[in-house]
Amino acid sequence: MADELTLKKLPYGISDFRDFLVKDLYYVDKSRFIRNIEEKGSFLFIIRPRRFGKSLFLSMMEYYYDIFQKNKFDELFKDTYIHKNPTTEKNNYMVLKFNFSEIFPESMRVNDSFVFYVKETVINFVEKYEKYLDINIKEAKTEISARTNASDVLRVFLKYCSGKKYKLYIIIDEYDNFANTILSSSGEDIFKQMTHGEGFLRAFFNVIKAGTTGSDTPISRLFMTGVSPITLDDVTSGFNIATNISLDNDIDEIMGFTSAEVETLIDYYSQTRKIIHSKRELMDILERWYSHYRFSLNSTHEVFNTVHVWYFFREYLKESCIPTDLIDRNARIDYNKLRHLIIIDKKGILNTNGNFSRLQEIIEKNSVQSYIKEGFSILQLSEQENFYSLLYYFGLLTITGTSLSRQAILSVPNEFVKRLYYDFLKETLQEVYSFNIDMSSFYKLYEEMAFHGKWQGLIGYIGERMQQSLSLRDLMHEEKTHQVFWNAYLGLSTLYNIHSEKEMNQGYADLVMEPLLFQNPGIKYSYIIEIKYIKPIEFEKFEKKVWEAKILEIQKEGKAQLDKYSADEKFMKSIGHTTLKKLILVFSGNRLVFHS
Repeated sequence: MADELTLKKLPYGISDFRDFLVKDLYYVDKSRFIRNIEEKGSFLFIIRPRRFGKSLFLSMMEYYYDIFQKNKFDELFKDTYIHKNPTTEKNNYMVLKFNFSEIFPESMRVNDSFVFYVKETVINFVEKYEKYLDINIKEAKTEISARTNASDVLRVFLKYCSGKKYKLYIIIDEYDNFANTILSSSGEDIFKQMTHGEGFLRAFFNVIKAGTTGSDTPISRLFMTGVSPITLDDVTSGFNIATNISLDNDIDEIMGFTSAEVETLIDYYSQTRKIIHSKRELMDILERWYSHYRFSLNSTHEVFNTVHVWYFFREYLKESCIPTDLIDRNARIDYNKLRHLIIIDKKGILNTNGNFSRLQEIIEKNSVQSYIKEGFSILQLSEQENFYSLLYYFGLLTITGTSLSRQAILSVPNEFVKRLYYDFLKETLQEVYSFNIDMSSFYKLYEEMAFHGKWQGLIGYIGERMQQSLSLRDLMHEEKTHQVFWNAYLGLSTLYNIHSEKEMNQGYADLVMEPLLFQNPGIKYSYIIEIKYIKPIEFEKFEKKVWEAKILEIQKEGKAQLDKYSADEKFMKSIGHTTLKKLILVFSGNRLVFHS
């Protein structure tokens, strides 16, 4: 049994490749993909979801290609694939690296922030590579500092880099970070001012493109990452040289962890006594919550979200137990910044942009079918294929198959993403439909339901709030709408996995509440819920005797369905020691008119 102090530390939140050596952190080697990247072309662009290891991979590339790090290659890359199998371009460039997440994303200050950041970055560059540039550094810094916009700064800088022995490798991390934030917080008009016409971001990429052509061209290679193709598409006439390699099959595992890599990680930290669950138990949880991402139509491989796995182990190793909250708060914040791109079109006021109903459909069906578009403008986001493609790039949908026409079958990858959809729906109902609930009361009533079987309190509370919200009246117009609504709100708690249209015993249950017993072994009750809907115009015509007869009919039908579902052996095994309760909820418009 190894001493915990002798094991490598967890690298949660670390994105500098050198830190893994200096701080003795656990490293999952992805250097084998460097050769693939070199073979794909000189100017490349890859999209991966948030918190997927993009920054670390770019940091590794920076150290690998940097002529300044040549004497440290053996030290930095020992025990990696690329150390044993280096390419001819190793340590053969001056590397100019930008990280656009460092730009201050406030619409009135973003231009100044961008100019300051670009200026600071290139000045640091000329100081670092002074002996390779063979220029008057003082003169260069003075001329660069005198420029008042980012494109001019870059143009002057590239002039000093032209005709040198070592060419430039430009690396841009999170190229769309501040642009996406401005788009979601300030709207399309401000975004278009940056990316169209004479916009400063468009002009910046124009200069980069100009630096890739000509006899003394200073830029030899470029590699960029982001979370969507929107910004690049909107500056595309100024920068149409980058090849999008996001869907290439041979690099589908370039970022993220494979199952084998996660199992090796578990084995490594099992050398301490802090891991008390079996490997299979841990893999079941990790796969359900953080895995099943595929990044190619032909891929047979699934990968885990890197940072989420590290978050899990950081929390688990504190007290040798499954984290109470399996969603990293930082990740939730990251995705919330993108919510307006997904659901809301913000032009001074909040309006659903046509994608809200598509979001509901995804929650209901768990999958859609669509071609994945490699590029599209923000102006085209309301088009269905573009919207589904955006969700794919964000990691909110993933490839699970292909149709006969080679469309992608896109599904919700895991429980983490499912919970994000619940959050998106809840926030949209609050902002657009003014539907609010007291979350403190909600969680108390939820505990009563889970641990004491008193479900009437929670169901009744949400039902009352639905009826009081007149703005929901037109939204809640069919059984499927209610199914999505309750799926989302019951999914706000971490006590249960919520399944919609779950196949059980050759039928499909409307809602199933499967307890998360690994995290919450004290849960005593599980639930299957059947939802029925009566049109308001029909409900208003019911006399008492007719209503009583209708309810008896609904109860009989619902009971038969619930009894059939509850005979599913696999499900009954999954709920363990808990007592199963079977509920019938009847709605008319936005009113809960009966429950049993």
